[in-house]
Amino acid sequence: MDSSYAPDPSTALSLTLYTALLSQRDVASRIPINYVTAPGVDLTPVCFSDRRYEDAAAQQCLSNLLALGFHRLVVDLYWDQSRQTWSLCPVELSTQGNSTSPINTGGNPSSLSTSSSSTSSSATLTQAKVSVDTAELSKRRVLRSSLISANDDVHQWGEVHARQTSEYSSESAAASITNAALTAATLASDASSGSSSAAMSQTSSAAQPSQTGHQIGNYSCTESIGISTITNVLADYFQATENDLNATFKYLEFNVRLAAPFDDPMDSTNPADPDRLPTYGNYISDLINSTLSSFLYTPAALRSERANLNQSWFSRDVENPPVVDYMTTIPLDDGSGLYTPNGWPSESIIMFLRALRVIAGIGSVDSQMQQYDFGADADTMFLPGSISRDVSTTQSSDGTVTGGCLYQPGNTTLSAVNSSWAISNSLPNMTSLNTTVHAALDLSSCGISPILDKPLLGSLAIGNSTTYRRYARESIWGWGADEPSDSLTTATTSRHCAVANLTNNGLWEVADCTDENHFICRRNNSPYEFDVSDDKGRYYQGDEACDEDFSFAVPRTALENRYMIAGMRDWVARQTDFDDAPAFWLSINDIDTKDCWVSGVDATCPYRDDDRDGSKRTVVIPTVAGVIVLLLAILTILVKCAANRRNTRRRLKRGEGGWDYEGVPS
Repeated sequence: MDSSYAPDPSTALSLTLYTALLSQRDVASRIPINYVTAPGVDLTPVCFSDRRYEDAAAQQCLSNLLALGFHRLVVDLYWDQSRQTWSLCPVELSTQGNSTSPINTGGNPSSLSTSSSSTSSSATLTQAKVSVDTAELSKRRVLRSSLISANDDVHQWGEVHARQTSEYSSESAAASITNAALTAATLASDASSGSSSAAMSQTSSAAQPSQTGHQIGNYSCTESIGISTITNVLADYFQATENDLNATFKYLEFNVRLAAPFDDPMDSTNPADPDRLPTYGNYISDLINSTLSSFLYTPAALRSERANLNQSWFSRDVENPPVVDYMTTIPLDDGSGLYTPNGWPSESIIMFLRALRVIAGIGSVDSQMQQYDFGADADTMFLPGSISRDVSTTQSSDGTVTGGCLYQPGNTTLSAVNSSWAISNSLPNMTSLNTTVHAALDLSSCGISPILDKPLLGSLAIGNSTTYRRYARESIWGWGADEPSDSLTTATTSRHCAVANLTNNGLWEVADCTDENHFICRRNNSPYEFDVSDDKGRYYQGDEACDEDFSFAVPRTALENRYMIAGMRDWVARQTDFDDAPAFWLSINDIDTKDCWVSGVDATCPYRDDDRDGSKRTVVIPTVAGVIVLLLAILTILVKCAANRRNTRRRLKRGEGGWDYEGVPS
């Protein structure tokens, strides 16, 4: 079966962009997710501003956005009273709004005029993926490990060198389903044999997507476009990237709305019938769980993990716990550990340890849908305001944030900055990509996730993915243009370290590790307090360069990077005889494995192969490896020569001069 996740080939990332995004993900992996800015997109203007709500086009648009690195997805979800189903279409598709049971819309009602979709089907939707061997629930535990040899690059999008661990296999992933998904799989079989009512009941949304859009006013909508259109693409995306190199964490937020009446598509004030609101089996959480339950981080899990940190995020077997500086911790009454009233886990916990890939929540709610039973979703989905906090911002004509920025010069206390879950859709001038990109980057450096809520240059993401790729590249807050530049060469050099260059607004650049520069230092237990070492040195001297209570560091978020740049400027301003190039060592390098950028002077690439006892990573020094290869080659030649003498001995012949010799038959 074809995958619902099928991005356009033009979304393929360059070597440099892939490495920049991977390193940015990795340096932030231990920061609680509520403090990590994530570029977002509102699907309605970016995928549906032409008012065509059709399955194949929606799949393509969402696939492109996922492939390009958009992490936060805002979805307008409409309750269609006439059909008793959730839809992405803003208008009802039936006039039978007073019916008390789901409407059969498997065919084309005579009241609807149909128009052929301009987009051909590129994928087949599926609600449940059931193993042919078993239908038992099998929980995903860990991501596949990507094993890279000492001479391999880390780039894995073309051919991922991945291993299934003993705890997780593709078979168990295929069997990772809920009872609702099993029901959907059964109903899919009925639908294929002509059961149209099962095909359109979204409580078992396993129907094949329709590619014929019904024309209602200015809208063209297919009957099957709904929650499953989104969740199936996400599920297939997660399967396609289910390894520790390519995995990314996503944020899914639904704005709950009521579909306009069929006979008045522009009426947004039509009240909901309380007796026709969703009930058990048709709650948003029911439909999300039927596809994404094995990938979903839930409020129930958060409550449990917050209650005793010593048994969750900070237990002894956790190698990479969240940075505790970003949360409030309080001793338990019995003194057995700590709990947190407001802390969040990091990707190192959720994604790399738990193998979970998405968090879902409710965004805004129309007044007509206030009576919807949000309590039914409370264990699965986060309620409004839990995973997003709108920050009012203003920008100048060039996109610079002039009001609402959470960066506060001179104030480095976390409580004063409070960038937790901050978002903003204030991106001006979508007709000038440079202005839009600058605004998005400046919002990120203010600690605010930028949400793209208009099509770039007036083009949908399905038709102009290259523009959206440029937006994704230019929005990277750490690396400068065409960086890290050692991705562009295969030559063996010492350019495996990085500096923040103040002449380039503090952007990161690859540098020769043997150069001598001052070092970036961060105060211990204070994420936003940066300084510069008094002494210069080579990169390898970084651990000894910083003052007491400071450590050699690299920014882990866009807001930390903003504070670091301010610290660099302050340090330069205090110098009376500083005439060097203002480039400062960052604690990040790819010395161990090319393009695998890690923090720490002696850090090794986590994606390298394990040694034989599995207890630690193998770091092969090229010179030693060369000697070993040479010895093995010599031994191989000697063994082959001995074998040839035994196996190719021939009977003796009398030579021309009377000598006996061995030779091949003539």
